Amino acid sequence: RKMSSFRAVQPETRADRASKSDKTTLEKSRLLERRENFSRYEDIGVPQVPTQAAVGFMSDADRFHTDTAGEEKGVRDGNVQRREQKFENKRNQFLDREEGRWNNMEEQREMEQQKLEVLQNSSKGTRNHSSVAYDALTLEYHATPAGQQQQFEDNMTQYRAGIRTEKLHRYGSGDGYNPITGAELQPLALPRRPDHIF
Repeated sequence: RKMSSFRAVQPETRADRASKSDKTTLEKSRLLERRENFSRYEDIGVPQVPTQAAVGFMSDADRFHTDTAGEEKGVRDGNVQRREQKFENKRNQFLDREEGRWNNMEEQREMEQQKLEVLQNSSKGTRNHSSVAYDALTLEYHATPAGQQQQFEDNMTQYRAGIRTEKLHRYGSGDGYNPITGAELQPLALPRRPDHIF
């Protein structure tokens, strides 16, 4: 489509025509449009009215808000909610700390149990063990196979000592009389041989 050769001009409104006739408005419009000396005019709007990004901005709905009781209740509810949240956070922190403490105690107990098992299975665990299978204070044998073996060996020692005593008595008696008193010597009773406990 071929464009027309004449220049279209936007028609002026009644306010534009009235502003040209007003000296103050004309000067303001010329100040807005000047661009010399690298200075540009920026319209900041009405200085008394803050923009929406300003700290002191407040909408008309908030400025003309009249429900002060509801606002105070909202503040109180917020304080209560913050206090309850603080208690909940402290409660959770206490529970986490207590659970961590119990977990550390359980891990330490397991480590001590493992260490004890290692010591029991190693040669270090036998350092303080007695070399005999009976209690050194009460002289009672342990209720173990080693204790039974120790009891059998002790009984055999007593049995051999009894046999040796009887043999010495029999060899030293001579004719069967005491040379000092002249009394007849009685033969000694032989001890009973202990049974081996397997």
